[in-house]
Amino acid sequence: MLAASLLLLSGCNSYELFRVTGFEQATFNNNADIIFVIDTSGSMKEESSALALNFDTFLAVLTSAEGSEVPRASLGDAVNNYVSESTDAGAIIDYQLAITTTSADYASAGSGDVDPGEAGTLTGPVLKRGEAGLADAFRETLLCDTVYWKDADLENDATYAAGDDGSCPLPSNDVISREYLTCLCGGETWVTEEGAGNEEGLEASLDALCRAVDDPPEECFADDSPLVKADTLSNEGMLRADANTVIVIVSDEGDGSRRLPNTDPDITPYLEIFGQFPNVVRFAVIGPAYHDRDGSCLDSAQTWGVERYQSAASETRGVYIDLTEINEGCSPTDWGENLTELGALLNNQLTSFPLQSIPDVATIRVYVDNEEVAASELLSGTVENSTAVWSDGWTYDAAENAVSFQGAAVPDYNADVRIYYRPLGGTPRELPI
Repeated sequence: MLAASLLLLSGCNSYELFRVTGFEQATFNNNADIIFVIDTSGSMKEESSALALNFDTFLAVLTSAEGSEVPRASLGDAVNNYVSESTDAGAIIDYQLAITTTSADYASAGSGDVDPGEAGTLTGPVLKRGEAGLADAFRETLLCDTVYWKDADLENDATYAAGDDGSCPLPSNDVISREYLTCLCGGETWVTEEGAGNEEGLEASLDALCRAVDDPPEECFADDSPLVKADTLSNEGMLRADANTVIVIVSDEGDGSRRLPNTDPDITPYLEIFGQFPNVVRFAVIGPAYHDRDGSCLDSAQTWGVERYQSAASETRGVYIDLTEINEGCSPTDWGENLTELGALLNNQLTSFPLQSIPDVATIRVYVDNEEVAASELLSGTVENSTAVWSDGWTYDAAENAVSFQGAAVPDYNADVRIYYRPLGGTPRELPI
């Protein structure tokens, strides 16, 4: 019997045998659906200007494979470094962009109707990679249809002029003026009503996702939800079946979402609902600076509300970025550096893939487009000190239970990535991780 078994095994391809006895994970991609959730309350004047001037640079990096749309020098060295280091990576992210606001309570504006941006609706179209004029379209949606501009706070700039071709270049003095908005928005048609005073970033994010799928979780239509069944697919096209979902919340306040009791920082109820969507959801938050015993720059934000956003970022393997510097008199942070961190989060989606089970590391085999990729070798530095330099290939990160690609081994655009391994426990972990 033993001889017969050996003869049988000798007739099997070792690759086929491994597939039978091991565990295949081939659900990876470099598609990213990015939803910006913008605070449009009256306290966001400074942040609104920063969004207008800096997000265009971030988009230029994502939309230009050759890096031809270089950032303005006033944004600092951090953005220049980001362009030089990650332009190539940006060229292989198949992304699309959409914008909503933190206003989940549409009745707060004095109208019984849902205005664009309220209760998870979008303020403009879903913008897709490769579309002509994508960056201009995003800037127009952000500045004309999303951000709240208080009329009395708008400055005049008699020196601003449209381009000879009718385009509206960014102002050279970094001031969002009435003249610039008039050019960009085709007249005085920008948003002049502020959003809800209670910023519900988590609820608004959930509402946006609930509107985007054909079979949303039942919790989307709970008694305290602003949605009804008829809202299903009102954000059709915002989410793709095979894409990672990245929600970017920008607010100078904490979260006040309705499904959680005031003062309670535990966001487990929201995480459980987000976990019912088929795609992995990650949060990136640019919000108030608060670090427990290390100090804070909260202004009017509540600590428990900020902790909610921090938990959303940490629990979904995202990122939390401070709006202000605690050790610098609460001065604004460098938006160039903020954008670098957001870019790093996107790049990480291309290079680091969480596994569904804890693997027997010795059995891991990695294939890209049916070609096996060798494991990386440590060339210098140490992992413990975050100074490791690796050869081209892949590494296994036990802390994240993920396979990461290094150097030239990072998969190309729309590559087929397959990882085979033998699980230690034999029971796959639940996704999202």
